[in-house]
Amino acid sequence: ATTRTVTTQTGDCSECDALKDISFKIENLVACADKEEGEDAQEPEADAEAAAPAEDGSSDKAAPGEVCMPPAMYAMDLISVNELIDTEIRDLYNNIVTKTDEEERQKLFKKLDDFKSLRETIDDMITKLMSQTDEEKLKKLVTRSLGRVNTELKTKLSDCQAQCGPGGCESCAADVLYDAIAKMNDYKTFFNNTDDEEAKKEFVRTDMIKYINDNNNEAREILIKKATEGTIDECEQEKSDIYKMTKAPMWMLVNTTIFSGVDELEVMVDAMITQLEELLKQYCGSDEVAPGPVDGDDGPNCEWEEYEQTKEYLIKVDEIIQESLFKAKDDSAQMTALLGFVDIQGLYDKRVKKLFEDELVCPDEVKMIKKEYMSQLNKCMAEFMNGKLKFSEMSRLQRISCTKELRNAMESRMGKLLQFELEKSLNEIETDSGVQA
Repeated sequence: ATTRTVTTQTGDCSECDALKDISFKIENLVACADKEEGEDAQEPEADAEAAAPAEDGSSDKAAPGEVCMPPAMYAMDLISVNELIDTEIRDLYNNIVTKTDEEERQKLFKKLDDFKSLRETIDDMITKLMSQTDEEKLKKLVTRSLGRVNTELKTKLSDCQAQCGPGGCESCAADVLYDAIAKMNDYKTFFNNTDDEEAKKEFVRTDMIKYINDNNNEAREILIKKATEGTIDECEQEKSDIYKMTKAPMWMLVNTTIFSGVDELEVMVDAMITQLEELLKQYCGSDEVAPGPVDGDDGPNCEWEEYEQTKEYLIKVDEIIQESLFKAKDDSAQMTALLGFVDIQGLYDKRVKKLFEDELVCPDEVKMIKKEYMSQLNKCMAEFMNGKLKFSEMSRLQRISCTKELRNAMESRMGKLLQFELEKSLNEIETDSGVQA
């Protein structure tokens, strides 16, 4: 991965505005093209204004993919992107002419080359889109050809914002966060550049371990200073807090490269970007920054929360068994069961995301979902997606067998969780009795 030196500066980051606008337009176009079939595009008249980033830098704009042009208008979207690029190229030429410092001129020339290269890519894409009329093929062209451009632009934007400093935000934590976001975007770019799944996992694993160790070393230096001098400044405190907040999720990302597939790794990288950006809003926006993690017993009741969540999964599994597997009358039940599995997968993903947002204070639940439940669910989905499988020719036991294993795993886990809660309650009663005596 690219090594970055983040310079702590202040300023409004206006030099990144053009890149921000271009990045948003490309991200919006990719998100729109990636929508499921049947999600209607909105009226073009409303799109141009709603989809564009607000001029004052506020967040009062639609999120990528919320406001979309019809596929036939994708080329027009890209033409508007090229207009932004042309304006930036013109401004860069003017800046180069007025600059006398050779180092600054070289930086501007590098930006100029980047924008020229981007413009050529967009030009090629416009030509391809103009020669196509089928909507589905237009969508595929955009998602396949602009996906890499999208991630590369995000990385360049993160680099730009990190170098100029967060706009109006004099936060040392923000420097760390911008660097981490840029690193995640580096991973996404690497994913787009290779089809080797093991190479993807190895790249993230080795780079992330090094990054965590570097952060640990700096955090240790801050702790040593606090211990020897008795106090640290606000900047060091912010860095210390952010290292604590991000350490567990980053190790979770490493674990994903070891125990999970590339699909889950890519989802985890996306989730990391989302959470890092949320933290950035807290440090650079009006939101009050949540305190860093502290040691103590006032955390969540992990076992009881996991019990309640597992009960929800169990209800869905029982519904599939009863309605699609036990009473299956024809082969259509196979598709009904598959759709039910997709719903369960969505429940798992939603829960893992929530646990991730809570800084993984309940790691055992994550392990159960990812190693036990998701693994068995994927096995059942693969079995039911077999094109040679004929539901009508299978016995009831054969239809139920795989899903029953998933149900048994969850039921067994619920029993252990309930036993744990019971023992804990009894211990608390005994402790309270001893205190009163």
